[in-house]
Amino acid sequence: MNYDYIIVGAGMGGLSAGLNLAFNHKKVLILEKNSLPGGFVTTFKRGRFEFDTSLYDLMDYGRDNHVGSLQRLFKKYNIELDPLLIPYNIRIKSLDDNFEEVIKGEIDDWVLRLEEMQSGSMSTFRSLLPVLKEIHEALNALRKNRKNIEKDFPNFIKYLDKNAYEALLDLNIPDKTIHVLGYIWIEIGSPLNKLSFIDFAECMYKYIFKRPVALTEKSIDLSLKLAKRYEELGGKIHYRSCVSEIKDIDGKKEVILTDGTTYKAKEVICNLSERYVFKNLIKENHPFANQKENARTLSMNGLVIYLGLNKSYQDLKLYNYRYYQFQNLNSATNIKSMKKFSHHTIEAIVPNIVNESCSPKNTTILVLKTLYMSDVWNNVNKTNYYQTKEMLANELIEEFENAFNIDIKEYIEEMEIATPFTFEKYTNSINGNIFGYMRLGYDNSIHRLISYEEERIPHLSFVGSSSLFGSGVDNAFYSGYYITEKLLEEERRND
Repeated sequence: MNYDYIIVGAGMGGLSAGLNLAFNHKKVLILEKNSLPGGFVTTFKRGRFEFDTSLYDLMDYGRDNHVGSLQRLFKKYNIELDPLLIPYNIRIKSLDDNFEEVIKGEIDDWVLRLEEMQSGSMSTFRSLLPVLKEIHEALNALRKNRKNIEKDFPNFIKYLDKNAYEALLDLNIPDKTIHVLGYIWIEIGSPLNKLSFIDFAECMYKYIFKRPVALTEKSIDLSLKLAKRYEELGGKIHYRSCVSEIKDIDGKKEVILTDGTTYKAKEVICNLSERYVFKNLIKENHPFANQKENARTLSMNGLVIYLGLNKSYQDLKLYNYRYYQFQNLNSATNIKSMKKFSHHTIEAIVPNIVNESCSPKNTTILVLKTLYMSDVWNNVNKTNYYQTKEMLANELIEEFENAFNIDIKEYIEEMEIATPFTFEKYTNSINGNIFGYMRLGYDNSIHRLISYEEERIPHLSFVGSSSLFGSGVDNAFYSGYYITEKLLEEERRND
């Protein structure tokens, strides 16, 4: 069976790639090993609760006056959403600094609060805003191959190779304010002293100007909607189709499933990390693949606890949409502590704050997460796996209760614990990695973008969170669009 393109994996990057190719009348097949699309963007049920695995903030969708790239692409494919704007409602606690604060209200409200915490924050933060906008515009120009980047966007060039901490200091942001604002590093998966300022600035731009939104539907509904539209455009998707090998045969790519079924295409697009593909699916040795792997650092994996509570969030006094606890506000110090099981970094989210209908009446969904660096879970095996995850889950619940003086344990009706092994099994992510590769000074999204043509492997492309733009639904989806646009341009040049 021959196709123009075969896509391995129906995550956000794979679905996006399939949509754009089918929209352009190509013969496309998506192979997905699970029985549903979406990858990390999926849903599962326990009792009367339906839990979203990961998607609680949809970035770069935007609003009417600040339409995001994701919304534009959805409109292009005639995909409609009815999202809810997420308020700024974040509670942050740092143990070593004896710091606790709620960032709430509109942008002006929490800028005033930053000023109260650290004199001088307001004026320097306001001077940061045009820099964020310039970098956002420069990124768009670069993606469109515009000339005169150096002339038109001097701040982009100035901060291209600086990490977020260096750049913010250079922009006269007070040190304490940097670390308070820098809580966002945990959502990107890289500490401020290593995270590319360009990636940090783009993420901040989306938070401030376009504002994240939440879905009124479940994550799996979004994934199914995308898959349905892809099929309406003429694309095919085969579920329960696990790929065992990709190889070159007579100038074409041959994709072989575990059951022996074989498909051929001129191009294969993988919604998987390059490390996984070259370790498990491809036997040839590609020098560019080795070079990139040597230059890249896997980001964090984590333990996630999904809790269905039999009381309303008001009764439980869960008044904030997101909660963060750190050992201290310095992200570099926190990363070091994440190399052991027990540390004090906690993320929590209460989706009912934005969408009360996400769980049955007078109930609450609470999702707790803690992250790990390196190979912390390598010593866990079949004999101690269940004991370890139960112990860590109980510790995390207790620490959250103590940190924010909230009682939840006695109200737990349903609980599911997902470990790095859970995510690795479902998504084929290396070590259960959640954020793809860290976006570091020497391996940020801009360097990946600039070197794309030079490092391209013939007839093999990669999309998703491990691709050009890093983690996040918006970045994964946009990678599928960007890569397929490049492939279509290449086709037109060769015709």
